[in-house]
Amino acid sequence: MHRRTFILSLPFLLQALAAPRALRVGVEACSYCFMTILDARHAAQAVNPQGKAFFYDDPACLLDQLNGWGGPGLTPKEVYLADFAASTRTAPRWIPAEGVVLYHHPRIRTPMGSGLLAFASREALEGHLKERPGRGGGRILTWAQALKEGEKRPWVPADIFSPSKAP
Repeated sequence: MHRRTFILSLPFLLQALAAPRALRVGVEACSYCFMTILDARHAAQAVNPQGKAFFYDDPACLLDQLNGWGGPGLTPKEVYLADFAASTRTAPRWIPAEGVVLYHHPRIRTPMGSGLLAFASREALEGHLKERPGRGGGRILTWAQALKEGEKRPWVPADIFSPSKAP
């Protein structure tokens, strides 16, 4: 490769390095709870400054790890969430966390019981709620609001990690 060609392609190479990494559903394990990621619509990922991707089966797992509720410390360079409306069970459509619209409703079933869904826009969320009117009445949050709220209490319900209370 000629020097001029390399220099001209450098911005594109850097942009490619900043893109989200591919998720292998059914293979990757959550970096927080260690569950195998089986539904890409709920997935999240953080990329550290060295470029290593960490995957999560629920946005709550990533929020809790970033807030120090468990797992090793993580200071991400990039954070992405799967757009629930545009993703499939096997392929996420990644969106940067800073622009995400989070919807929280405790009755929504998610992998870790957080009730958090991520959407690329408010319009996508409203379209989802029109299709599923029983999910109305929840709270709309930004990524920054969810992080701030997660400082006070973990998003993953405590009973998820505690042993069963069978008689």
